[in-house]
Amino acid sequence: MLAGFLQEHPHVQLELTTDEGFVDIVEKGFDAGVRMGESVHRDMVAVPLGGPVTVAVVASPEYLRRVPAPRHPDELVRHNCVRLRFAGTGMIYKWEFQVDGRLVEYEVKGNLTLSDTLFSLDAALEGVGLAYTFEQLALPYIRAKRLKRVLASFSPTFPRFYLYYPSRRNQPTKLKALIEYFSRRTH
Repeated sequence: MLAGFLQEHPHVQLELTTDEGFVDIVEKGFDAGVRMGESVHRDMVAVPLGGPVTVAVVASPEYLRRVPAPRHPDELVRHNCVRLRFAGTGMIYKWEFQVDGRLVEYEVKGNLTLSDTLFSLDAALEGVGLAYTFEQLALPYIRAKRLKRVLASFSPTFPRFYLYYPSRRNQPTKLKALIEYFSRRTH
């Protein structure tokens, strides 16, 4: 979406910062942020970006030759899982799965902990272990047979992402243009 926006508005300069934690965009001086729906503060204005997001747990075929694929999330204890640490809080993300009709969190173990989910795909591709990521990010590698998906029947789907921003009377022109662009693309 950003590439299309920049083609339509070549004069606008965007700066994108990634932080897997929960950043106060007002305190940090950002014009807007992107979060999943359930984590957007009520005092923010939110514009939907796309549809619901499904999780995928993936590993390289080489890793799965060494360690048999888990058939249930309870079997993750026998696996090297690439973990995610939220930079802002220092907390390790607990992997979430749909088990018996409810969302269950699993505290996974592994010898690699990252602060950016994109690097977890790289780790999985290199055979480090299982990675918990978004299906959309993993699909090209799954289709190319560089990654295999496991625990698909337990993978949850979460509400969509939102572009969110504080309700201000004097919004920057570039933010107004970005909001308008995203609104046109997701409705």
